[in-house]
Amino acid sequence: MKTKLILLAIPLCFLPASLRADIHAGNFWPNPTFESGVNPTLPTGTPDFWNRGGSDGTILQWSTANSVSPTHSLAINKPVAGPYGEWYEDVAIAGFASTGSVLGFHWHELYSIGSADTNHGEMRLTVRLLDGGGGGPNSGDHHFVVSGNSAGWNTTVANSAFSVRNEINGGNAGLLGPIVVAPDTVYLRIQLVSGGGDNTIGNYLIDDLSVYVVPEPSAIALLSVAGLVALVVVRRRQLVR
Repeated sequence: MKTKLILLAIPLCFLPASLRADIHAGNFWPNPTFESGVNPTLPTGTPDFWNRGGSDGTILQWSTANSVSPTHSLAINKPVAGPYGEWYEDVAIAGFASTGSVLGFHWHELYSIGSADTNHGEMRLTVRLLDGGGGGPNSGDHHFVVSGNSAGWNTTVANSAFSVRNEINGGNAGLLGPIVVAPDTVYLRIQLVSGGGDNTIGNYLIDDLSVYVVPEPSAIALLSVAGLVALVVVRRRQLVR
């Protein structure tokens, strides 16, 4: 028995970093761990598929200061008040999701956000259905707004830990229900935006970003039944032995 345990443990030590990444099953978002960044058409320090926007691109960073897996995260570092910046990426949704599909989002985040004055500082991750009428009870953009310190914040980015974020039915500012793919949606855009105002300061980092289609209840029920049948079969084989 001891020999079997040792043989199983050794390969686990050599799993590639991509297998240790926290990527949701069914993810269709490219470069979800932000590790790839060799596209010669992009500015130095930009991960593949992502673009820099806003009036201050210097605050947008492909950071190695802290990450979930294995070395890079997408970051906004805004130490002083001033113009905003945003990371954004567009993905053609055809082939991944169809009209009526509910989209789920899974990512890790780390932030400490305030303001240079008495105003309330905030940053956000925004989901937009391009060419579509929005989804859920409301239309337009869906904003995941953050302010203050995240649960794992500890003085500096290097000393802090990421928190897991799962969004399907929302409950956050600007998101009143599930994001449902509209009939004329062609592209899905995700933006990491530095502010709700020029006076916003702080850091916002995300890593291991997954976008996936949430299974319908009927599909979940079928999967549950299949899993139960498989468990019974395995159990019977064990009893026969």
